[in-house]
Amino acid sequence: MDEYRRHPSLVTHWHNGVLEPWPESAAVDETVWFSIPDEEDGVTYWEGLNGKIESDGSITVLGVPAYAYNVDFGDRVAVVRSAEGPFVATGMVQRSGNCTYRFFMTDASDETGWYPLAQEFATLGCLVDVLTPRLTALSCTPNNSRAVTDRLAQLHQEGLLEYETSRLGSD
Repeated sequence: MDEYRRHPSLVTHWHNGVLEPWPESAAVDETVWFSIPDEEDGVTYWEGLNGKIESDGSITVLGVPAYAYNVDFGDRVAVVRSAEGPFVATGMVQRSGNCTYRFFMTDASDETGWYPLAQEFATLGCLVDVLTPRLTALSCTPNNSRAVTDRLAQLHQEGLLEYETSRLGSD
């Protein structure tokens, strides 16, 4: 059986001292679904990311992937409509150059610890996509990726979170 995971909110950024929806979030007009097969349990997971339809029929991803690999905020993807109607990503049209990270808070009882970290990474220039109180996805430019990586590694060493990037293999 397939499992669908759609992001519950819009991407945010740091503006005027608070986290608020990123202005381009208003351009969201569709959801594009990315397939994530799991060979261990035989389930196909699907991540639904906000997107904007472009004039050539591709979609610009305006969500930060928390499950899908080798796709980043701002990438343009080729799509087809599924038999049920939603758009499904079929390939990459143009990379944005952004970097994606996701972190998972290790303390299951801490429902608010994500917020100061989301603020911190937003002040470093990241776009923030919060999926749950324990799972947050971050997008940044290559210019600030070293600072983001270093801070995530430090927080990991302190035992506060687990993290990863969206890159697999040589893609």
